[in-house]
Amino acid sequence: MKRTKKILLAAPVLLALTGAGCVIDAGPDGGGYDGCYPNLILDYSLQDASGAPVTCAAAGAASVQANVDGVIFRAVCPPDASAGSIFVPLQSPGLFNATVNVFNGQDRPLATAQSSSFNITTCGDTEAQTPAVLVVTPVGP
Repeated sequence: MKRTKKILLAAPVLLALTGAGCVIDAGPDGGGYDGCYPNLILDYSLQDASGAPVTCAAAGAASVQANVDGVIFRAVCPPDASAGSIFVPLQSPGLFNATVNVFNGQDRPLATAQSSSFNITTCGDTEAQTPAVLVVTPVGP
């Protein structure tokens, strides 16, 4: 009996020393699929109805938000910026639907949301071909 117990107790130690077992690597972006860590970069630009750039401060904007398949990614809208990007880490390649909009401090939308679909087939960064153009009305002087 004593000999059986020693063998049973030694088995987990041997497995740990030989590196056997399951290792989970979340990867640099918190997810991953077979070592593939794709990211989607969604660019945006704030403009008035004539197409002129509008800063976040002039639009009364506090944040820009991307909704990617129901998951929200929010970025601060820098007061002196009229364009920027939202970085979206993905769990794996695939087809993703994204909607981008700009919001004031009370989380009210300031523009009509812009939507696109992206078929991500590679690891690394994929940047949208064209920015989401968010037409806003300046709030005044």
